[in-house]
Amino acid sequence: MLVREYMTHDLVTIGPEARLSDALNVMRAHNVHRLPVVEDNLLTGIVSEKDLLYALPSVDRNISWVEASARAAALPVRQVMQPDVITVCLDCPIEIAAATMADHNIGALPVVNPPESHTLVGIITETDIFKLFVEMLGSRTPGVRSSLEIDNRKGALASLFNRVVEAGGLVVSVSSFRATSPNRIRIILKVADVDQDTMRSLLKPEETVIDLREIQGAP
Repeated sequence: MLVREYMTHDLVTIGPEARLSDALNVMRAHNVHRLPVVEDNLLTGIVSEKDLLYALPSVDRNISWVEASARAAALPVRQVMQPDVITVCLDCPIEIAAATMADHNIGALPVVNPPESHTLVGIITETDIFKLFVEMLGSRTPGVRSSLEIDNRKGALASLFNRVVEAGGLVVSVSSFRATSPNRIRIILKVADVDQDTMRSLLKPEETVIDLREIQGAP
């Protein structure tokens, strides 16, 4: 899974000389919380809704809040945008994009092509990542959801899969996570065509059940 498969292609952008009030109106009109700043078809920065709100000055005795807000709204986007933009390329693995967002505490990554250029071709956001997360966990497919802790060794997961298949089950999705011990691994396994009791009977004693339930799947 690559960024190109999940990014937003239809971009909403703003120019660096646009007023902050214009940027806020664009965000509200398109229901977005950040805008890439583009000049001469090249990415020059990014501005978020938070940036716009922080641009409002503190009010002193000689100026009203309304006047202060009006002055701030008239500022150009260039003065409040983030000029040092972290970007990704089209062929970046989706998990690397997600890790970059988490590491830098940001909610979106402009996508440029070719890599290391300023030519904007899309944007991938935390919402795109969240939708993929829902898809990866098979959240919309009915079945038995098992949260397990198993041995972190070669063949352990394959053995579990084989038992599920031999019982007539279909593995819908599997995700792995770190466990408290380096010798163990935690997985979330979604299986169709077996019931809860059958799934429980397939597990070995060393495969610890954290949670096991039948679910209908999200609508």
